[in-house]
Amino acid sequence: MGNSTSEGRFFNRKRETMDWEKRTVDLERKFLKTVQHAHQRSNAYREIFTSAGIDPSDIRGLEDLEKLPVLRMSDVVERQKQDPPFGGFDTIDPGRLRRIYINPGLIWQPGEWDYKDTSWAEGLCGIGFKQGDRIINTFNYHMWPLAFMLDESVKMIGGTVIPTGVGNTLMQVKIMQKLKVNGFMGTPSFIMTLAQRAEAMGLDLKKDISLDTALVGAEMLSESLRSRIEDKLEMTVRQGYGTVFLGCIGYECYHRTGLHVPDNIVVEVIDPSTGKQVEAGTTGEIVATNFNTSFPMIRMATGDLSMLAQESCPCGRTGPMLTKILGRIDQATKVRGTFVHPWQADEVISRYPEVFKYQVVITRENHNDIMTFVVELKGEISRPEILKGRIERDIRDMLTIKGVVQIVTRGTIPDLHKKIEDKRTWD
Repeated sequence: MGNSTSEGRFFNRKRETMDWEKRTVDLERKFLKTVQHAHQRSNAYREIFTSAGIDPSDIRGLEDLEKLPVLRMSDVVERQKQDPPFGGFDTIDPGRLRRIYINPGLIWQPGEWDYKDTSWAEGLCGIGFKQGDRIINTFNYHMWPLAFMLDESVKMIGGTVIPTGVGNTLMQVKIMQKLKVNGFMGTPSFIMTLAQRAEAMGLDLKKDISLDTALVGAEMLSESLRSRIEDKLEMTVRQGYGTVFLGCIGYECYHRTGLHVPDNIVVEVIDPSTGKQVEAGTTGEIVATNFNTSFPMIRMATGDLSMLAQESCPCGRTGPMLTKILGRIDQATKVRGTFVHPWQADEVISRYPEVFKYQVVITRENHNDIMTFVVELKGEISRPEILKGRIERDIRDMLTIKGVVQIVTRGTIPDLHKKIEDKRTWD
């Protein structure tokens, strides 16, 4: 459970500061057990290993990671279409399913009966949360797993969750004020929205709001936005990085030297064209292997670019660190905390034969993401506003986030254009 000062809180100090070679022995044991378990219980992994000419006995340690194929989200989606709902990746007794999560694009994910992954709990402690904190969780509890994962993780460190989800900023500010909430979990843009709402209500942010620590994630955090939040609310803002399929992959500590990799996950930075690991200090794609006994992800590619840090951290943690997230290897991008993939945008537009060509353009205004579907039509239509409204409805329903449609004249969108054009800038 979390301990020590805000400058050095740990979930398990002994493990997190242990000599790295000793920690590696335990990681290797968990890794080998996961490979064996996946091969025995998962139809998908048996097929993947067989197709790659791999027998589990060929994998004898972490040095054999590169022998295993890289798994991409497109592989998971395709297998789920062929073998619903989980694509054969699940290794859990169906009677031990507590929840079935639905990610954007109808990507299914099993939730085990007892949540045991400690990666987010470690991250929460590293960021500065502690036993007894009252933490407002503004991540979406509707269908997706992240809010539930963080909810369970706060329990692990002895904190109390106020499960608000997104929206209703007036009520959220009142909740924070009345309950003396001192912790926040959510996107950086939303905490700024709450601060602005509190100001509009005539509250003194430094006297009426008790927030002192925030875990932010699911979207890029610029240093200017971090500084604005910290100055406005006199609080500490730290990033957590992860995915719903893998758990926490990295988190910032007090010293902000990089993203510490949690104790129970194996993270690689690879050349996406070869699947081979790159040297520390070299940019590559983040790939991770977790030890989930219900839905193991082995060499799961994130699509995010980073590099392994070459220096240690003053906090005393001995594990690897990632530098900041540097971008994406594909055209998928994260908008208001949700990944938008080209195939998802295609699925929306495929419903409208009137559309000749389209492009998704992502911009940013006042620290908020704006997603615009720029659309060219095959010909003139009598009521373009009706078509615009229908597409915007499907964007909201299918991608689970709001988008606007802009109808433009033929020839506006260039040939050989990017399907998703991210025009945001980050300092």
